[in-house]
Amino acid sequence: MALHKSENERVRILCYLVIGGTAALFEWALVYLFAVRLALNYLLSTGLAYLCSTVCHYIATNCFVFDSGVRYSRKKEFSLVLVVSTLGLLLNLLLMRLFVGALGGSVMPSKVLASALVTIWNYLSRKKWIYS
Repeated sequence: MALHKSENERVRILCYLVIGGTAALFEWALVYLFAVRLALNYLLSTGLAYLCSTVCHYIATNCFVFDSGVRYSRKKEFSLVLVVSTLGLLLNLLLMRLFVGALGGSVMPSKVLASALVTIWNYLSRKKWIYS
């Protein structure tokens, strides 16, 4: 059975949020594992988890949300996703540094808030500069 991506923007956003939510749960689980259980630095934990979830997210959104390879070659598209994701990672790390390091927040609630803010960046930047 072939999968068909919806042309309806609301459906695409919903799919993006479901995929993003799943990727976020995966990312949070990894942050918990690395930072809380293995006692790695929270910034290192954030970076490792973000990178792992970004790869999974890229694959899933290309299957269900965005038309991969339409605007750019897949190689260039992936390069652009890496640029956007790197900026998202930097934003994620900055927010974690602010929430945990400067404001003294707990790692996991700070990670959830940072993820919500970075999700907005990720969707808008991918839609505007990569896929549409």
